[in-house]
Amino acid sequence: MNESIEPQKNITFPRTPGEMLRQLTGDGASAHPIVQFVKYGAVGAAATLVDMFVFFLASWFLFPALTQDDMFVKLFGMFGVTVPVVDITAAARANNQLINNLFAFLASNTFCYILNRLFVFKPGRHHILKEFFLFFLASGISNGCGILLADTMVRWFGAQTSISYIIKITSSVLINYAARKKIVFNG
Repeated sequence: MNESIEPQKNITFPRTPGEMLRQLTGDGASAHPIVQFVKYGAVGAAATLVDMFVFFLASWFLFPALTQDDMFVKLFGMFGVTVPVVDITAAARANNQLINNLFAFLASNTFCYILNRLFVFKPGRHHILKEFFLFFLASGISNGCGILLADTMVRWFGAQTSISYIIKITSSVLINYAARKKIVFNG
């Protein structure tokens, strides 16, 4: 595949609903940068939902990481669902949270890669396997920093698992966008 950076064509901002629809549903090469960022945000939101789904299911059923006062537990309680919690130390909860974050990372990043490749960015800067590796590497670095921050929040400050999770997600969004646009894909 082409290892050089190809200049992106000047694409005008959509002026009609039809143009907007074409840019939203087309690949990354067919969208104005603002539309591309909106698409990136939508894919990111969907990937975040996958991440949350896998993380909280794993925290509930596989490696317990929830406390009685956790927002997730309270949210389900509002709908009459009792989420059983295991009384474990903060260190054990932090360790379980790390494992659950790894499961969630693998699932959501694979989902995110596929959608970013199809709808947000222009693939082809690298061979697909290298592209996939770089995508995960960029995500791994930013998420790794977020996971370490989340771990620190639980271990040292006793933060709720849900709060530390929100901090993890927030810390990686812009880094991932820049890396994916400038390093992984053709813009």
